[in-house]
Amino acid sequence: MAKLNARHKRFVTEYLEDLNGTQAAIRAGYSPRTAAEQAARLLTNVKVQEAIQEAMKKREERTEVKADRVVLELWNTVTADANEIVELRRCCCRYCWGEGFKYQYTAGEMRNREEQYNIDATAAMIKGESIGPFNPQGGIGFNATKPPNSNCPECFGEGELKPFFKDTRKLSAAAKSLYAGVKITKDGIEVKMHSKDKMIELLGKHLGMFKDKVEVTGEGGAPLNVVFNIPRPPKE
Repeated sequence: MAKLNARHKRFVTEYLEDLNGTQAAIRAGYSPRTAAEQAARLLTNVKVQEAIQEAMKKREERTEVKADRVVLELWNTVTADANEIVELRRCCCRYCWGEGFKYQYTAGEMRNREEQYNIDATAAMIKGESIGPFNPQGGIGFNATKPPNSNCPECFGEGELKPFFKDTRKLSAAAKSLYAGVKITKDGIEVKMHSKDKMIELLGKHLGMFKDKVEVTGEGGAPLNVVFNIPRPPKE
């Protein structure tokens, strides 16, 4: 690493953490009030830049991670479609496609309902009672993936919102970069994804698109007053 003083070395180390000059300056011990200005100054310092490049090269060799691979991972995350991981679908309600817009069952549900009817009917017959004929309501054929029926008198064509989680084993390379795992909570499943905003920021910095903003202010954040001392011309 190029010869630097202790604070400059600390800045280089901190800068490699997140490529955020202002935050690196603060962590290196500079005042938060002047951190942005200090960062801009340090990042234009030839020795500091050489030290940053040297440290990046050593890290690359140590970890065997190439810059191109890192950029590809950032690019994948930025361009990934979150719908590959989880979707929020608007599907039909139980009444949308039932006969006469009555409650509709799946084949299995109807079979269970008929079995329960037979049990209840037998019990009633033993008591000398009758529970009446079986009522199939809207029939069978319910498919939760169908779109809402715009004429449905129950949901008024709005259907029901349902989350759909994809099989993460079959994600594209970009979606795998975006995916950060799942968390089981008392309320259900929480799908976690990496922050696209953060990845855009890192990618932009790598490509030199974003620069740290430098604001120079006076005491307490007041405008900085600059006084120029211009000597008077000599008297003739």
